[in-house]
Amino acid sequence: MRHLAQQTVGADPQTVRDARDFAMRAFDSWGGCRRGDDIRLCVSELAGNAVQHGSPDGRTYLVRLIRPPYCLHVEVHDTTHHSRVHIPPASPSAETGRGMRIIQELCDDWGMQTLTGGKAVRTCFRRPEAPTSRRSCTP
Repeated sequence: MRHLAQQTVGADPQTVRDARDFAMRAFDSWGGCRRGDDIRLCVSELAGNAVQHGSPDGRTYLVRLIRPPYCLHVEVHDTTHHSRVHIPPASPSAETGRGMRIIQELCDDWGMQTLTGGKAVRTCFRRPEAPTSRRSCTP
């Protein structure tokens, strides 16, 4: 069974918590997930990036959650038209720039898609009960 939940959120720093809470309520209503902490952190990072970089002038962003049979997808859609997600070089003294590196480490796959009116950054988390032949995870 495929589940879908989405919520439009105002692009304000306080809304990162709202996005994270929405995602966790949705996943809990679908039966929970062993990777809840990873998903919670990725939602926070993606929402924070949408607020800081992707939704200028206080526009909104969209958090979309999809649960196909063998994985969990987290998507954040914003209103910028960047053709790629920038991941800066790692620097121990930098105060910012680690979010997408964290996401890369925690999720099984991620990607970006240009959309009419903006872009979507998508992550995928494989579910442990997925049969071996269905382990691919394409956001």
